[in-house]
Amino acid sequence: MIWQIDLMVLTLIVFCAFSAVMVKDLLSAAIIFGAYSFLMCLLWTEMGAVDVAFTEAAVGAGVSTIFMIAAIFRTSRSVKHRSRGRRFYKLIGFFAAAVTGMVLLYGQSDFPGWADPNSPASSHLSPYFITHTISDTAVPNIVTSVLADYRGFDTMFETAVIFTAGIAVIFVLRQYRRDQTDVAGTDEVAYQSPIIQTVSRQMVPFIQLFALYVVAHGHHSPGGGFQGGVILGASFILVGLSYDLRSVLKKMGEGPNIIFGNLGVFLYAGIGAVCILLGANFLDYSVLSRILPATDSVMARSHGILGVEIGVAIAVMAIMIAIYVNISSHGKYDKGL
Repeated sequence: MIWQIDLMVLTLIVFCAFSAVMVKDLLSAAIIFGAYSFLMCLLWTEMGAVDVAFTEAAVGAGVSTIFMIAAIFRTSRSVKHRSRGRRFYKLIGFFAAAVTGMVLLYGQSDFPGWADPNSPASSHLSPYFITHTISDTAVPNIVTSVLADYRGFDTMFETAVIFTAGIAVIFVLRQYRRDQTDVAGTDEVAYQSPIIQTVSRQMVPFIQLFALYVVAHGHHSPGGGFQGGVILGASFILVGLSYDLRSVLKKMGEGPNIIFGNLGVFLYAGIGAVCILLGANFLDYSVLSRILPATDSVMARSHGILGVEIGVAIAVMAIMIAIYVNISSHGKYDKGL
């Protein structure tokens, strides 16, 4: 690590954090938050955590910024001024933050020291993962093997949390009306640019191809199901931003989108259920060698990781599209941003 770069990036991160909180224009706050996420991406990359940087770039600086802009577009761009009680609520927030900070500082005293070589993580887990990942799973990317194999339960429930968040957004925002015509039935578009539309139409196939590469090649390089799924979802969001909501729903309608979200979670859990049916533990991919031709127990774990990563990518893609469509149209499915 180069401490000069770290110090400069950290200074900009702190500046962006305070600016995003203090600025009154919510659109400006969303843009500053996107810059904050991009700086975090640079910091993770400089620290060697490329997988984390990849996720931060795709989710934080990319899709999350679009979600916030869509929410601002459908609500208000400015914070309403409170004539009374504003100082009281500020004091409550400050007190809650101070108490939480003190509790966290007290709790961290029980943790091992920073970079302590004798800590349990450094003396047991990390050495095993580093030395046994290839021999156990035939996966060179340790991050992928940890997330999808050694810590497969956690990742499965992370996928379920994302799916639950998408369903919650649909339940809260989706509006069904008897007089509603076909989804996105209006042809009114606020703004059209042939340059933007042409460029985005040419870029979308390459973005989707790159997303598939990220999913399939996550064993050997930074990437995986979460990153690939977000990039796939972002390609559809780009279509919605460049054209209109009708163009997105023609390619990924509401019904198929919800089916894909269920299918992704079902694929992940289904692979674990197949392992149980074959007489092994849940998500013990090695037993899949009995049904996968020309595969030993080690390669079966590699194929099992790829299978659950595909499930994660499908679920994340569907949920990203569902959240964008509902937030940008306020659940009416008539027109987006």
